Amino acid sequence: MKEKGKKTAGAAAIIVFLGICAALYVYIYVVPQVTGALTPTAIAQYGEMLTSNPADCIVFRSEKVALAEQSGQAGYYAGEGDKTRLGEKIADVYPAGGAAKSYYMETTGVVSYWYDGFEDVFRPDALDVFTPDVFDDPSAAFGEEETEQADWPEPRSVNTAEKEKDDPLYKIVLGDMWYMALRIDSAYMDRYAMGAKISVDPGSGAVDARVIRMTQYEDCWVVIAQTNRYYSSSCRLRRCSATIVTEDNTGLIIPTSARCFRMSEEGEMQEGVYVKNIRDEYHFCRISVLAEDTEKDLSLVAEDTFFERNGDGETVTVYTLSVYDEILRDGSELSDVRITDEVPEEEEEEIVFEWEKPAPEEGEE
Repeated sequence: MKEKGKKTAGAAAIIVFLGICAALYVYIYVVPQVTGALTPTAIAQYGEMLTSNPADCIVFRSEKVALAEQSGQAGYYAGEGDKTRLGEKIADVYPAGGAAKSYYMETTGVVSYWYDGFEDVFRPDALDVFTPDVFDDPSAAFGEEETEQADWPEPRSVNTAEKEKDDPLYKIVLGDMWYMALRIDSAYMDRYAMGAKISVDPGSGAVDARVIRMTQYEDCWVVIAQTNRYYSSSCRLRRCSATIVTEDNTGLIIPTSARCFRMSEEGEMQEGVYVKNIRDEYHFCRISVLAEDTEKDLSLVAEDTFFERNGDGETVTVYTLSVYDEILRDGSELSDVRITDEVPEEEEEEIVFEWEKPAPEEGEE
């Protein structure tokens, strides 16, 4: 009986211990989040907000492929992505019998051993006749030429020891500039402009680029972007899915619900938030919204100051929120302007046809 009592006491102690741990977890992690969500104020904190959208991407480059002129064993002297000069040796091919054949750079360029068979198709000059059909069917890029190429092949490495005659040995990427054709849904096109800087991330690292052409089609837009930025995977890219960042802003993050409006003494509607001071009083503070995350209901606003033009066309400085300012979470509580998306219904005018009008009584015209 004593042994059974010890086991029962031990089990009770474990249960009590687990209960204490659970209570501590709730107190440390859950309670602050709940109370933070319920508090009437929020703290303006420094942060970053990206504006991005998905896109389909096809890469265009100036490339030249070197082919093996004989079968044999290949030896290479340059690494993937090496920028080499005119006349530098890149490879030797040693046949089973006879002299080795050496291959030298015909021009300055970047050496790559990734090959997909489209090197002569997706050249920069082909952008002039490019259509969105190519995104789904690469054979459309060949025009009227007969081809059985209907699928996008995965690039393969040609850095192999055994070579057959006419096998690709390596390719040279000519020039520093390369291009991306981006198929973008029409819903995102208000974010793009000619000459604008964007960041393209095909999944292996972001590349800064500039918009040089925008063409509208029936169900999409095609944006052409150019870049001179090189990174390790760029030479093997051809067809990929990408994320395009059109804006990368930093500032103060606040709840979108804190934004509100008031009428100025001049009768102008101004956007701002209500900031709490050390006397627990709220005063209106102008803001400049830089970006908005509709999924998280957060807004990014300028920090400390922003600039605007007054009625005389002069640029003036407006003092705004600072980091760690405490603001009213629901700004509509003190706002003197109500913004609504509701459109009042217009009263329909009653139409009375001639045959429905009552006949005039005698003596009336």
